[in-house]
Amino acid sequence: MHKRINILASRVSVLVLSSCARAMDKTLSPPSDTQWVNVEVQNPSPYTKPFPLEARYISHKCLKKRISGVDGSVITEPGYNVIKIPLQRGDNDLWKAKVSVTSGGSCNWTLSALNLGIEYIDATHLGKDLVPGTAVGATIAFDDDASRNGQFSFSKGNLDLASKYYPLIESNIRINKNDTLNLFGEKDFLQIKTINNSSAIKINYAPKIDESKIVKMIAPKEYKAGSFYKIIYPDGTVISDGSTHPDIKKLMD
Repeated sequence: MHKRINILASRVSVLVLSSCARAMDKTLSPPSDTQWVNVEVQNPSPYTKPFPLEARYISHKCLKKRISGVDGSVITEPGYNVIKIPLQRGDNDLWKAKVSVTSGGSCNWTLSALNLGIEYIDATHLGKDLVPGTAVGATIAFDDDASRNGQFSFSKGNLDLASKYYPLIESNIRINKNDTLNLFGEKDFLQIKTINNSSAIKINYAPKIDESKIVKMIAPKEYKAGSFYKIIYPDGTVISDGSTHPDIKKLMD
């Protein structure tokens, strides 16, 4: 169901030269004194659900090698280990999970980044032929490797995230037979680097959804010069200027 491209794994090389990489031990074994990340996600709707946490661990001990596509040189990089961690549902639709920062093992795995968020699991309440689409949420970085794209904001201490989202019905018959129901906000995925030296970190994600304002986006029937998506806002305004993401400002009261 979770259709967002996994940005935590996108940097993992496809071409591996070192047999060490193939035999890399990805077993996690958190020491008793490890720092913990306690994640809570407040599910905002009976039609949505938190997707499993995506944790990317990094190892500077178990390295891998790949060939550069630019000049053919051999590049040595840290090893990566991406795992999914299910959240447990509690009272009042509050979902919780616990993630170790220092996770040991023979490769000395350390938490580098964490993906969390929600997605629609049922779309038919807004249209009988609609199917769930893409997810929204946040990427939390714990080191410089994960935040090196320069697009992360910085935060100290615990995180309280309360993003607001709206439904987006997307029609693109070249890709999907059925229209998809997505969520979008000012930023579909927040990017935050956290700095916290305490023994435990708490991340509270409490998103809100306003389904009274539905945006529609219709893809052109064929891709050619001058053909753009049509974005239709709740007040009837139609924008077709090359934009591929609705303007959140048009929905704010």
